[in-house]
Amino acid sequence: MKIIVTGGTGLVGSEVIRSAIKHQFITHIYAVVRKPLDPKLADNPKVTQIIHDDFEKWDEDRLIRLFEHEGVQGCIWCVGGWTNKFPSLQESQRVNIAMPHSAAETFSATLSPSSSAIAQSKNKRGIAFRFVYMSCTGAEQNPFASLWYAADSRKTKGAAEKGLFELADSRTPGSFEAYAMRLGKVLPGGQSVYNLLTMGSSTSISDTLVARCAINLVLDGRTKEEGGRVLENADCLGDDWAQINSLSIE
Repeated sequence: MKIIVTGGTGLVGSEVIRSAIKHQFITHIYAVVRKPLDPKLADNPKVTQIIHDDFEKWDEDRLIRLFEHEGVQGCIWCVGGWTNKFPSLQESQRVNIAMPHSAAETFSATLSPSSSAIAQSKNKRGIAFRFVYMSCTGAEQNPFASLWYAADSRKTKGAAEKGLFELADSRTPGSFEAYAMRLGKVLPGGQSVYNLLTMGSSTSISDTLVARCAINLVLDGRTKEEGGRVLENADCLGDDWAQINSLSIE
């Protein structure tokens, strides 16, 4: 599968690219960024770096023609963050809501499979274009809900989720799917002992587990029986998150 990854210069996005490079079923990554990637990622033959200045505008013929020609089938959206990281609520909403919505609208209209392709597909998991969004723990889709903490961040992320899900529901069944990963604190450093202890005692997740979950979603999706399109932090961890493969503790 060929995928788009945004936010590749940040903690989550860079780890998604790093993990996707290693994944046998990801054949190419189009890293759409506003500033250059780490050369160790940009120079990999599985990565095409695309400098794109305006993440609210995705109707650029050159870019969409490239994605169409190459058969891109999914996007992992890693741009955004908590509202207190932005100079204003308006800017947070622009980055966390308007940008992914604009991208999803364009991708669903131009890169989703046709009805005939869906009907002819023999893939049990479907061939939908999958859009994976990095949300936050406690995200709230009801704008009138009374929240005790981080209300602006949680409602902003919730509004983004709601818009993406409404878009997916408006498309031909099996053509476009949207997923939200409600992450707690993201810990750099992979499956270190410190991170394992932290994940066991707080709502948090290592960068490598975020990447693993996102890649699994973009490859296979998630049915209603498997839990649906909202993944809480515990879902993103996975059942085997506490396993240590290269370290023994006595």
